[in-house]
Amino acid sequence: MMSLHPAERTLVMVTAALAAVDFTLLWWKGIAFGWGFFAFSLGFAALMLAIGQVYRRWRDSERIALVAHVLGLFIAYSLFGALFNIALLPRPGAPVDQSLVRFDAWLGYSWPAFCAWMAEYPAFNEIVRTAYKLTLVQLLAAFIVLGAVLDRHRLHTAALATVVASLVTIGLWAVFPSGGAAAFWTLDEEVTRIVRPIVGSAYGTELNRLFREGVSDLSALGVTGLIGFPSFHTVMALVSLAAVWPYRLLRLIALVPTALLVPGILIHGGHNLADMLAGIAITAAAWPLATRIVAVQERRMTGSGNAGFARQQRAAGA
Repeated sequence: MMSLHPAERTLVMVTAALAAVDFTLLWWKGIAFGWGFFAFSLGFAALMLAIGQVYRRWRDSERIALVAHVLGLFIAYSLFGALFNIALLPRPGAPVDQSLVRFDAWLGYSWPAFCAWMAEYPAFNEIVRTAYKLTLVQLLAAFIVLGAVLDRHRLHTAALATVVASLVTIGLWAVFPSGGAAAFWTLDEEVTRIVRPIVGSAYGTELNRLFREGVSDLSALGVTGLIGFPSFHTVMALVSLAAVWPYRLLRLIALVPTALLVPGILIHGGHNLADMLAGIAITAAAWPLATRIVAVQERRMTGSGNAGFARQQRAAGA
């Protein structure tokens, strides 16, 4: 039997439930897939869990165990979370991007105008573009650092906050499908040439097609993300910042890429401003909820007289 902390077991159970739902939907909808689609992520997850178990059970290194477990479990969850989005296609309702664009206009924001402004600063645009591409890396780096300093409580809070926020994000998108500003606007060709938005108008056009028609074969999928509203990149950026916030030096370091992600998410994520605001609200709710979940789980375990868990607590510096 695997030696897991309560939050780690929660991640396993949520991931297993998502996987069961995913494969049921794939079978029901007749969506073709090959096991190669899962090979890298599941292989990486299995390797990390194996390493974590070795270092927790026999090598007495809880630092390595914490890092290995959270990386393996999070990658596995991300795989089945992304697959769940795909399995929900096509969406029966029309995308709500027009309403979101109107909301943005009320706030004085326009995606094409912001992209045109960014085109005047190509060097800055490249920095912002890189920061956007590294959002997931920033989150995983926060996980690794917290594991390395044996801040298990904050590590598991960050992991569960990300999972809670992602489930809320998927739920909202399922009810109110949206592809973001890129799925509504068509950028000027010269602006597109200079800015090269990662999620641009062509990407948005493909999203709208998938919303209408769905997908019949996973191997033919030409996009890597489906959700416009809310912005999950915003969630990842804020969770990574909140995760290291008590550590002054790490906080100062994390503030730089997080600040760059504000224009990055809007321009290169092809998002409406409303998408980002929703991501902020979801994170603000998910973090305290995850904090309470972790606290309750650990009180129950320490109060049960489980000697094995007590040894893990001492090994983790709790």
